[in-house]
Parts: sequence; C-alpha cells; structure tokens
Amino acid sequence: MAARSFLSAYLLVGLLNVISVATSNDQGVILTKPLLMPLLMAWLIAETRSAWPTPLRLLLAGLAFAWLGDLLLMGDTDMLFALGIAAFLVTQVAYAYGYTRVEGIAFRRGIPHRSDAPVRGIVSRRPVTLLPFALFYVALVLAIWPTADQFRLPVLVYGICLVAMAVSALNLIGRAPAKAAWTTFGGAALFVASDSLIALTSFGPVADSPAMGALIMLTYVIGQGLIAVGLVTVVRDLRQVRAALTSSTEAPSV
Repeated sequence: MAARSFLSAYLLVGLLNVISVATSNDQGVILTKPLLMPLLMAWLIAETRSAWPTPLRLLLAGLAFAWLGDLLLMGDTDMLFALGIAAFLVTQVAYAYGYTRVEGIAFRRGIPHRSDAPVRGIVSRRPVTLLPFALFYVALVLAIWPTADQFRLPVLVYGICLVAMAVSALNLIGRAPAKAAWTTFGGAALFVASDSLIALTSFGPVADSPAMGALIMLTYVIGQGLIAVGLVTVVRDLRQVRAALTSSTEAPSV
C-alpha cells in the first residue's frame, strides 16, 4: 500500500510539474521538481523492502544523482549547468552498469530455458541493432556542435553515456521476461528523448518555449518511472522464473 501511494504521488507531482512548466508557473516548478526523484526513491525502497541485488542498488544511486541533477539544473549559471550534466552523467553510468549486472536467463520466443552458454541479449546477438543508436548520436552531435562552445566535450561524453544506457537497457530483451524488459527500455528511450531535447533547446536549432519545456519534463517523468518500475519487475520476474526452473528440474519424474 505504501509503495503504491508513493508511486501515485510521484505521478501526481509529475503532472503538476509538467503543467507548471507549460504555464510558466515558476513557483509551481520550484515546489514540484525537487519532490520527483525522492518520491520515486521512496517507492523503490518501499517496493523492494529487503531485496537489494546490485541492479537495484545502482538504480537507487542513479535516482539519487538524478535528484541532484534536477536541483542543479534549476539554477541559471553555466557552472550549475555543468554540474547538473555531471550529476546526470553518474545517473547514466549507474543505470547502464545496473542493466549489465542483471543475471539474465536465456529466452527463446519468450519461453525461458536452461543454457550452459553465456546468456546474451538482443544487442549481443544482433549487433546491427546498434546502428540506429549510432546514427542518432551522430545526428544529435552535428545539430548542437556549432553552438555548444565550451560544452562540446562534456556533451560528447554525456551523449555517449546516454546512448550506452539505452543500449544496455535494450540488451535486457532476450535475457529477461519481454514485458518487463521492454518497459525498462521504453523508459530509457524516453530519458534519451528528454535529454536530447534539453541539448537541442540549449545549444541547437530548437527554440526553447514553455511547450518544449513541458515535453522535456513529461518524457523525463514518464521515462524515469518506467525505468524504475521496469527494472524492479525485471529483477522480480527473473527471480520467479529461476525458482520455477529449479523446481521443475528437481521434481521427480513419473
């Protein structure tokens, strides 16, 4: 019950924040934005209780640094903007590493099975899936490069980590139950969209506006929520599938 309440509060505060941004209500933004990640972290703690494998610990760390990044990006100086990028860089690294630390199970057409071979996700099995991410990264860099000035190097590094985070999320597919894996990747994709819009409005050809700001926050709020819910579900579902596989092999034949 507590976990559901925290998640509902997160969604409500997120909606209020998006409305505040869309209507240029600065006071509303100040009141709502600092509450977003703490509410999502509270949901994570209440939902997982004492079960804290490495991927979920890294998820919590990523959310904490995202909260720090949110606070820093509420400032209006270049220094605070750079520090905000650094905080979110830690978030991306934590998420990406967390996805790789998921102890996956081999799935064939959605059906789990035991395998002595290393468990590989869709990206590992089909490297061609990297191509859209590489093209997206190049296009984004080309769009913002002329006006990024002193932020060129930080944006390059951050962009690589951001795309790597999304690729790592995609690679959960084939290693975890499909619905949970796709939920996590959907959240990662929305996070990429949100940060890309920030870059385009800060350095590139897209004009900043309340509507664009609202879209940035909408994709961010939904993306972070899907990442958290998706990864928790991935870990939980894999635990249940692993237990079922173990019990089926230990059951006596008749």
